[in-house]
Amino acid sequence: MRRYLDTARRYRWVILIVLALTWIPGAALAYSEYMTSYEADATIWTQRTSQQFASISPQDPGLTTFATPASEQASVLKQLLATRSFLREVVGRTNLRVPDDPSDERKFFEDFTKRFRIDVLGTNLFRVAYRARDPRTGPEVVLATLDQRQEHLTASRAAATEAAASFYRSELSLAQSQALDAQRELDRFDEGHRPPLLPPDEYQQRQLRLKLEDAKARISDVKGRIDRSGVMPGILQMADSLDFQVVDKPLEDVRPSGGIRPAGTILGSAMLGGLALVFGLIVGGTVLAGRVGAEADIGRRVPATLFATIPEVAHRKSWQSRELRSALAAVAFAPARADHGTPGQ
Repeated sequence: MRRYLDTARRYRWVILIVLALTWIPGAALAYSEYMTSYEADATIWTQRTSQQFASISPQDPGLTTFATPASEQASVLKQLLATRSFLREVVGRTNLRVPDDPSDERKFFEDFTKRFRIDVLGTNLFRVAYRARDPRTGPEVVLATLDQRQEHLTASRAAATEAAASFYRSELSLAQSQALDAQRELDRFDEGHRPPLLPPDEYQQRQLRLKLEDAKARISDVKGRIDRSGVMPGILQMADSLDFQVVDKPLEDVRPSGGIRPAGTILGSAMLGGLALVFGLIVGGTVLAGRVGAEADIGRRVPATLFATIPEVAHRKSWQSRELRSALAAVAFAPARADHGTPGQ
């Protein structure tokens, strides 16, 4: 342990410079991140109870877990925020602009997604927050996200309604064709059989009439389904407006907020990076300084017969005495003192 402390003492100025070069910029970036962060949030109350149970594993749908309305809606919104098409529509509703370069566009959407935060506050309550660089962008993005979510839901329901309507129209065409065929068969039978009819003919006539009535009932049922499918999106939209209510709208706050966590992350990373560099410097300096520390090591490195060893070298303030190799060279090859005099005097 003493060796490492001695190495830290010898390289103390280098250590201070390394810490200054890592901690000061990190603190400046953390301060800038905190002072330029303006978070806006909206609190949503939801009462959707259509899916109270969600599957844990797609491979085993039998394993289910209880899913609250708030967690369900928060999960849906998180998945939408993970799609680039949804983010592009949200950005289009704000004053932000998407870069034209594909690489810049990817970085822009990655940073845009990281600034969202969705927290489930309770069974029916969750919060959507966005951290912007100015006070106005945060509320604008949050409201645009909620509006785009509603429009996406409406478009999905409209597409589902259109698919159902197409299916019902095909069923209506089939039912009308079957009714027309049944009517033709009954007309041909009436033309060929005049009353009074025999019992077998009466039975066949009744069967043809039942077939025709069944086809007509099928037509009426399909038409009713088509009418209900056209009205259903409006009913579902009204129900969703009641089940998905924005309790607290985002406010424009001129004071910085929401930047404590990212600023702390930046500052912590800078401090850990500086300490890691200092640790590596101390360990490396100690290993290099200890490479020449024993008689056997000196014998292997000096191309001469070992004639003396120095058990301890006193530390001086000069730069030459800070390493063992320099200290040994200074002692072994020091110039002769002047007070010895010249030979023969």
